[in-house]
Amino acid sequence: MGTNIVVTGGAAGLGYAIAEELVARGRGVVLLDRDETALKASVERLGGRDRAVGLTGDLSTVEGVRTAASALLARGDIGGLVNNAGGWLPDEQYPDAGPERWMAALTLNLTAPMLLTHLLWPMLSTAAGAVVNIGSSGGLGDAAYGSPEYGAAKAGLHRFTTSLAGRTDVRVMAVVPGWIGLERARKQWAALTGPERDEVGPLVHPEDIAAAVCTLLASGRAGEVVEMLNGHRP
Repeated sequence: MGTNIVVTGGAAGLGYAIAEELVARGRGVVLLDRDETALKASVERLGGRDRAVGLTGDLSTVEGVRTAASALLARGDIGGLVNNAGGWLPDEQYPDAGPERWMAALTLNLTAPMLLTHLLWPMLSTAAGAVVNIGSSGGLGDAAYGSPEYGAAKAGLHRFTTSLAGRTDVRVMAVVPGWIGLERARKQWAALTGPERDEVGPLVHPEDIAAAVCTLLASGRAGEVVEMLNGHRP
């Protein structure tokens, strides 16, 4: 019971970096992702069924979250959860995007982590488990932001985490990174002017975020939030 860690959005990017670090530390992982092709390839790279398994699921709908939770509960061996899946949805953002689009973004970035945590809570509690939410600097501060729905969701995820500081059955924590040094962010950062780069700060290495996630899972305090801005922890 409670030996595996679920990583949502685990087939690529930061999710894969987190899964890779967990496997390196001797943990089994369940990668939950909607990209079945990438999922299969990532599971193979992580050592196949001896170390990792894949689960296809779409967390941008409540129905998809419930379906994924049912499959995870049926396994009965989950001891931790990393709510990593998220991001801006393509095309227009609020208020130009229609309600169905920005509500899907809220579901993916806030409702899904809350609901998946809620549905897995009994199993996690039995395993004295832990949850780490992946926030974003887009949810901090009061400056203008390109995707209001994403910023609002990530701000909500931060407060959701800290609101659970008093719980002793399941530890819920978060990491809040700045710009992550993945391919798309590297291209965007390279296109910035000097002053813009100074404002954004250095990119945060995915491996550093993965290490922080693993540390929280192992020994973090309920409600703890680790901010990793400007390329490093403040």
